[in-house]
Amino acid sequence: MKIISPDEVFRQPGARRGLPGWTYHSDELAGLELERIFLRHWLYVAHVGEIPRSGDYACFALGDERAVVVRDGGGEIRAFHNVCRHRASRVVADDRGHCGKAFICPFHGWSYNLDGSLRNVPRADTFPDIDRAAFGLKPIECEVWHGLIFIRFAGDGPGVAEQFAPAEHEIGLYRIAEMQPFGKPWRFPFELDWKAVADIDGEGYHVPVGHPELFDLVGPTYTDQFVDGGLARACGSFAGRKFKFERNRDYVAALPTDSYLPEACRQQWIYWGLFPGFVVTLFPDQVEVYQIYPSGRRRSVMAGASFALPDDRPQMQRARELNRAINMDVGGEDVDLVNWAAAGMRSSAFDGMLLSDLEVNVASYHNRLRELLPVVCLDNAPAAGTLREVNARLAAERRVAAVR
Repeated sequence: MKIISPDEVFRQPGARRGLPGWTYHSDELAGLELERIFLRHWLYVAHVGEIPRSGDYACFALGDERAVVVRDGGGEIRAFHNVCRHRASRVVADDRGHCGKAFICPFHGWSYNLDGSLRNVPRADTFPDIDRAAFGLKPIECEVWHGLIFIRFAGDGPGVAEQFAPAEHEIGLYRIAEMQPFGKPWRFPFELDWKAVADIDGEGYHVPVGHPELFDLVGPTYTDQFVDGGLARACGSFAGRKFKFERNRDYVAALPTDSYLPEACRQQWIYWGLFPGFVVTLFPDQVEVYQIYPSGRRRSVMAGASFALPDDRPQMQRARELNRAINMDVGGEDVDLVNWAAAGMRSSAFDGMLLSDLEVNVASYHNRLRELLPVVCLDNAPAAGTLREVNARLAAERRVAAVR
């Protein structure tokens, strides 16, 4: 694993100043980000333990796209557009559920096998001849990595496992595919741009002030790293620490000493992030995954869930409950921090950020956005209605410059 130094990250023009304020409240840019970023990158949907039986499904929606992942009769995980080929109704209406041996559209009753093929058309005699092979559900690219199910609506490029290869030596220790859901999924909605949420989530510089209990747990050991290949990593250790907060003392005391993990991992909280908004958090007692993504016009979501290996020991159950309580409070603190910072960026007093070496992962994902959407390099927003045209022109100029 090669760690990229802050000097290298901040070498890119504009990196110290972050993204300009207009990029956080531009509806035109949000539309381009949805199309060019989120629909073309891997998106987390569910853990295999959440759809254990044939016919179990989980859904995910982004912009105008709707997806359903399902476990078919042979146990394989498949992904399809949740769009009936008859009149475009969704073929399953709930976020999670069980559809038996077939998807049955609640509008007119068209049905589809779990492999996506067309199964039955009510009153088929009233239609022209239907090419059944051409009228199945449209598939979506899907990858299962350590039991976590990802989809990609469009685009190409490396898979999830390939992108996480630098982290495999660490993440592979946690047996995530064998885990089961622990507790209820959580969701924090925001009335603001997704980047405002990612900015807070992507750095630990704010931990000492913004998260006093978390800082008490890991102290100055908390470190952010940018890893070659585009991954973000953060880590904090509570080995040998003395705690002011009773909940931290109880949590560490409850952790069983008998563990399948190496000694170092038993005393660390480790975070791995994949652009644009996925994070897997490795705890000694459980694993948490979450994702940040846009959910509408100047709206976004941070949503996640926890998973754990079966373990009936009372001390492990206690550790997991305390972990959950600590992290839910951290999430609540982040909600306030996100809202305060986002509101300030709309002020006439805001003229750009100034990023520290401790905010290297914020700078790195801003750099990635500049590479993918050169229009965000502009200090001021393009004239209304011209953003896509300006972005295309800047991208073309960049390609010409690269050839010279």
